[in-house]
Amino acid sequence: MTTFTVTWHQQALDELTEAWTASGKRQAVADSVNRIDRALRVDPAAKGVDFYGDRLLIVSPLAVVYIVRDQDRTVEILSVTASQE
Repeated sequence: MTTFTVTWHQQALDELTEAWTASGKRQAVADSVNRIDRALRVDPAAKGVDFYGDRLLIVSPLAVVYIVRDQDRTVEILSVTASQE
């Protein structure tokens, strides 16, 4: 089993900060981040759905858009929003 390194683009970190600050359930946001990191470490291309050439993964209360770089075994999270689920 090959694992991937998950990184967060600065814009995604800024959006995550905004989502966490605005949330009335900050622990749920923190738990979602941990689940996203764990999920994307293994077979990230099979997670989520195609999203205009990138991937979209919803782990309530967050949704992230990310790209997979197979050659480097990295995943970069590009943006974060509060999910509507």
